[in-house]
This record gives sequence, C-alpha cells and structure tokens, in this order.
Amino acid sequence: MNVFDARFLAYLAVAAVLIVTPGPDTALVTRNALRAGRRTATFTALGIGVGSVVWALTSVFGIAALLAVSATAFTIWKIVGATYLGYLGLRSLIAVFRPGAQRVAMPLVAPTRRFGASVAFRQGLLSNLLNPKAGAIFATALPQFITPGDTPARLIVMLVAYEAILLGWLTLYGSLISRAGQSRFATRIRTGLQGLTGVVLLALGVRLAFEQR
Repeated sequence: MNVFDARFLAYLAVAAVLIVTPGPDTALVTRNALRAGRRTATFTALGIGVGSVVWALTSVFGIAALLAVSATAFTIWKIVGATYLGYLGLRSLIAVFRPGAQRVAMPLVAPTRRFGASVAFRQGLLSNLLNPKAGAIFATALPQFITPGDTPARLIVMLVAYEAILLGWLTLYGSLISRAGQSRFATRIRTGLQGLTGVVLLALGVRLAFEQR
C-alpha cells in the first residue's frame, strides 16, 4: 500500500490547518518569544512537540483498540469527530467577527529577561499536556484519515509528519514574533490565521457529515 497517497496528502493539509490554529500553545510561544526571545520560543515549541507525541500515542492505541472491537463504533467516532471539527470552525469564525475582535491588541512586550531552556521546555510540555483540546484533535481528526486496513507503518509516518509540521511552524512563528518586537505583526497574523482556520475546519466538518459511504 502506498503511504503517500491522496488520503495522506489530505491529512497533511488538515494537520497543517489544525497546527496553525491559534490556541494555548501558540499563545505560550508568543508570550515567551516576546519576553525572552527566539531561543526560548524554540525550546517552548520542543516541549509542546513532546506533549503532542504523548497525546498522539494515546490516541493511536485507542484507535487500534476501537478498530479491533467494532467497525460501527469506529464510524460513530468519525462522525463525532466531524461534528467537533465543525464546532471548532464556528468558534474560530465567531471569534474573528465578534465586534471589537480586530481591535484586541496582544500584549506587546520587548524581551525583558531570558530564562533557562529547561524552564521553557517544561512550560511547553505542560501547556500541551494540560490542554484537553490537544488530545481531542488527535482523537477526532486522526480517525478521519485512517481505514481498518492501514498498517502501523502508515500511522507512524502520519505522526512523524504531524510532529515535523508542528515543530517547523512553532519554531518559525516564535522567530517571527521575537523579531516583531513591539509591532502589531503578531496580532494581525493571529487574526488572519484564525479566520482561515475557521473556514477550513467548518468546510471539513460539513463535507464529512454529508459524505456518502
């Protein structure tokens, strides 16, 4: 079976959208980038990456167990996942178009102090592990691109690809934010990404809800 098929490419696109969705992890990278610079933001991203590995492994074992028990239950899980993705999309769009949302400014703070890599890593790890949405993303989005005949190798490649996108994005984002300093760049990019993410997630949820099997 070819791992890099159309389903895998669709998974990469959706994973990228979910990763760039502004959330607690992005907010923490932003905070640390503005307060302590690019290096601290990078170690924060590494901690977040390790946390996502924990969530991913937990999700994969759960999916495997579910496939072994019931194909019907797995289908129901996918439908619930489609609903949740649509919900996230609506939440993102509502946040963007809420009156005054565009005028909400991010705290703009020049780098004031640097703290150790271990502290930044620990903050990123705890931010991800204590965020239920991080686990929900794996439990709801990942099954949309898995079929009962998939091999363990395919799951591994999917998880490695997710981690590569996650770390690449957060590292780049942290670098850009640290350079932005006291400009309004961070606020504009977060608002734009949130709007784009809302549209894509909502469209994905609708498509999955009406997909004919």
